[in-house]
Amino acid sequence: MNVKSVSAYSPLRVSFAGGGTDIDPFLSRFGTVLVTTTIDRGVYVSYKVDEQPLEISSRDKVRTIIYGGNEEETFQEKIISFLDEYGIKKGRLYLNGEVPPGSGLGSSSAMMTALIRVVMEIRGEYENPEKLAKESYRIEKDKFGITLGIQDPFTIALGGFKKMESNGVDSHFTFYNDSEIMKKLHTGMLICFTGNTRESSDALREQVQGAEKGNRDVISKLKEMKELAKQTAKSVEENDWANFNSLVNHGWEIKKSISSKITGKNVNNIIKTALDSGASSARLLGGGSEGFVLALCQEENIWEVQQALKKISGFVLRVSPVERGTNLFSF
Repeated sequence: MNVKSVSAYSPLRVSFAGGGTDIDPFLSRFGTVLVTTTIDRGVYVSYKVDEQPLEISSRDKVRTIIYGGNEEETFQEKIISFLDEYGIKKGRLYLNGEVPPGSGLGSSSAMMTALIRVVMEIRGEYENPEKLAKESYRIEKDKFGITLGIQDPFTIALGGFKKMESNGVDSHFTFYNDSEIMKKLHTGMLICFTGNTRESSDALREQVQGAEKGNRDVISKLKEMKELAKQTAKSVEENDWANFNSLVNHGWEIKKSISSKITGKNVNNIIKTALDSGASSARLLGGGSEGFVLALCQEENIWEVQQALKKISGFVLRVSPVERGTNLFSF
């Protein structure tokens, strides 16, 4: 193996519709439809060759881990174990995210796709974004024990604004990068931090358990969310911004009724503030309870919405969709 220094970047993702329907057992039984985009914030993974035991440092965790250090197993120790299996025992690995981990933007999958892209490059095994996404999904779920939807690695690895249809085995993508809705998103997207993060697996566990037990109410609501995602994709194809936003709002109403852990007073207050100040739609991103709230706005009032949200959150960002997925870069 010709080991070399290499760096990769993965964008974060925003889900507009269908999130939650992409998790087993619902995924394999009924299939999923999702409308998502990657955005201009992301995660960096850099590997530098040296002859010392492997060191992993993370600004997000403010921590350094050394190969063979016998620390209590954490996410970073699992990364060391994973890299050991691929013969990477020396050098320096640096992880850096532009938003806090556990914030509903697919940050763990962004880190994983970037990490695996680095490993594939070192080993000369990279083929295409879909293979990268499949491998990332398998490793994150099976080796790291994370409960996640199939949307995250595929949205992030492939990049772009798109509809994804999948049964967990076969997936089909329709890209909307040249759509009028894409243009609206470029000038009308805000994300507002709730002040806390959460482990998405915890927030999703109640939903997964309900589906496993055949809970009719949970399954019915997930089916409704899947149908809503189809309608959301249609609104994009018809360039219907008003209906697109109406469906985003409707999807949030369904989502928060699935589990008692989806929302809370702080999240509800942020969403109400966004809508009251002129946002066309607003919803919490990710599995639920904490993280980032998405607010979609008209270009002419996005500043007013941002100013209103800054009164209740110290971290409110204007973001834009991007077409590119996980990729290599040079310093």
